[in-house]
Amino acid sequence: MNRVLHLLLLPVFLFCQTTLHACPWCKRFGIKETVSAGQPDPGGKIFGKAPPADKTRHYYLAAEPVMWTWSPLGVNTSKPLPLPPYLEEQPGSSKVRYVQYTDATFTKRALDTPRLGILGPVLRGMTGEYLSVTFLNHAPWPLSIHPHGVRYDKDNEGAYTEPDPGKGSAIGPGATFTYIWQLDDMSGPQPDEPSSKGWLYHSHCKDDEEINLGLMGFIVVTDPARARPDGTPADVDREMPAMFVIFDETPEDEALEYAGTEAGKRMTPRTAAETLNLSATSMRHSINGRLFGNLEGLDMRQGERVRWYLGALGEETGLHTAHWHGARVREEGRRVVDVISLLPGETKTADHLADHPGTWLLHCHISDHMMEGMFANYTVHPADAKAPADPFLGSTTATSLRWTSAEINAGPDADAGIAIELHGLVSSYSGFVPKNNALKLRIGSHEVALTFQDKSIATAADTRIELTNLSENGVLPGEALRFRLTVEGTTWRQALDAAGLNKDHVIIATELQLGEVRHSTQLGLKSTVASKWVLTSGRGS
Repeated sequence: MNRVLHLLLLPVFLFCQTTLHACPWCKRFGIKETVSAGQPDPGGKIFGKAPPADKTRHYYLAAEPVMWTWSPLGVNTSKPLPLPPYLEEQPGSSKVRYVQYTDATFTKRALDTPRLGILGPVLRGMTGEYLSVTFLNHAPWPLSIHPHGVRYDKDNEGAYTEPDPGKGSAIGPGATFTYIWQLDDMSGPQPDEPSSKGWLYHSHCKDDEEINLGLMGFIVVTDPARARPDGTPADVDREMPAMFVIFDETPEDEALEYAGTEAGKRMTPRTAAETLNLSATSMRHSINGRLFGNLEGLDMRQGERVRWYLGALGEETGLHTAHWHGARVREEGRRVVDVISLLPGETKTADHLADHPGTWLLHCHISDHMMEGMFANYTVHPADAKAPADPFLGSTTATSLRWTSAEINAGPDADAGIAIELHGLVSSYSGFVPKNNALKLRIGSHEVALTFQDKSIATAADTRIELTNLSENGVLPGEALRFRLTVEGTTWRQALDAAGLNKDHVIIATELQLGEVRHSTQLGLKSTVASKWVLTSGRGS
């Protein structure tokens, strides 16, 4: 019920915000839904045929309203300067994002990859394959997904154009459509290009407005002759996305170039100074939707081969020059440079050997863009440091539950019991109240139901879960719950021994039910010294 209420209230909330570029119903007058709520999904075919199952990768995306925070760390991380006053006054804006789910039920939201920021998930495939992208529209007006660079027919174009819009052109609120895109030879890297290349995707009903809302992402296509079995480029150790976009947050009434305070009174023209000031304070110069070094997750290790997928979208002011401090990159497999130019709608690939430990700037070198916050920090960790998580982008095995650390101590036999502390993340949605929901845990064959003792702690016999990132009133402010799990006792010891914990390496099935949604994953553990194990993996769905 919380999820339903959340989805009902957010569209109303968005409609009332002046930060939306336009009244959605008024500005979109004239667009006819090509698929409406309650209709069966008419997609899933290309040129009249379903794609071959053994060559198709499936993704599940929803368009979801969010309140997006431009600088969530609250500081300028790269300069000893305060954030500009307009960010203090308006730290967030109403946006809509492409969000990935684990399957067609759209009940388990995949955990975000922090370095993607506002971008949707990377959609990955190899030349010769097909992408099947099932799209569910949770926003209150028609939206779509339009791809660049891949092969499609009219129904899979994802762009609303008269006189004959395709079936996937304008997916109405609550409706679903499955796009099929072919990754033919022209979609993938050519022989003289790097082993993988990036394309864009974005909503294309009212075009620039939907890009300005945040509905955009990357498609990555890899040459199978130069790929690992999972489709990632074999000559790369880590992938980084960087989308340079200036968001226009001018309120719709202000954009009329007039000033007035009361409806019905004659408005007076705004002065040139007022117009200039409004323009300067309404633009958000971002990399992946973050400003002033607030994009997190750009971490790599010394010696890694890093591939950057660069893109730009926007208006005529959207010319950008990506510049790395502390690095030289090879642009499109050819020139060695440290600055790459980008036009709106353009993508480029840059290869970088991470050879200098430290925290470095990536920024647009156009002066006013840089001064307005279009920069991010990337960090090269020493070669002997622990490798940062999630080296590659765009997995179809999206995760809604992730174990992040584990410490297990066990006695020499089952009678000695066990003590386990696990830390993890589970996807949810902003405004979720855990205390009002059921909580169950299963590790191996042992399952327990927990009862909340207060807003953040749930307990059962020998089991305790503490939710660590709730607000003071017990509400989740973000999109993922962080938790600490502790279990102990002989019952748990017997269950884990039965799952194979007495081996040097073990993978144990785990499940966390929160409310009505069950999130499952594999818990990988490795023995370090006698009767101690540590986490090796925690991926799942």
